[in-house]
Parts: sequence; C-alpha cells; structure tokens
Amino acid sequence: MTEKKQYHLYVLLCDHKILYTGIAIDPDVRLQQHRQGAPLGAKFTRRFADLKKIYQVAVGDRAQAQSIEIKFKKLNRKTKLKLIQKQAVLEDLLVALG
Repeated sequence: MTEKKQYHLYVLLCDHKILYTGIAIDPDVRLQQHRQGAPLGAKFTRRFADLKKIYQVAVGDRAQAQSIEIKFKKLNRKTKLKLIQKQAVLEDLLVALG
C-alpha cells in the first residue's frame, strides 16, 4: 500500500502587496520554482520580482488540499490576512472556511 503524500497550502506575498495561494508537497521547493520562473513557476508569479512565503499549513492529500485552496481563495483579503497573521493551524483554517 502506498502512503499518501502530505500537501500544504501556502501563501506568497508578491512585491509586498499581492497574495498568491497554492498547494505543494514541499512549499520551499515550490517557492524556488516560482522564483526561477518558466517553465516550472506559475505564470501569475513570473511578473513579480519579490516573492516571500508568509504562510504554510499541512492540509492532507491532494484532493483535500485542492478543496481547501479553492475555499481559501474565495475569502476576502482581510480574512486571509487575519489567518496568516495568527499562523492558523488546520483546525482554525477549516472553521474559517466553513
């Protein structure tokens, strides 16, 4: 039986103003890919010179991670920043996502 890989939700601060949300098994490796640009970095992040990871939380397998990512992206900026500021654990994040 193969073990499911643990995914993380992560948020990048792009050029000190824009929030970018993604999922990855290793957010630090993914951040390096974003910084390197094409072909591995997301098209959205290629236009920013400064990328800083400001939040990361383990969220489960890929399906769970994608579901949480979609819901997180629908939150308003103020709510996202509150969760990021308190470095919300998964349980707090799930409550905020409803």
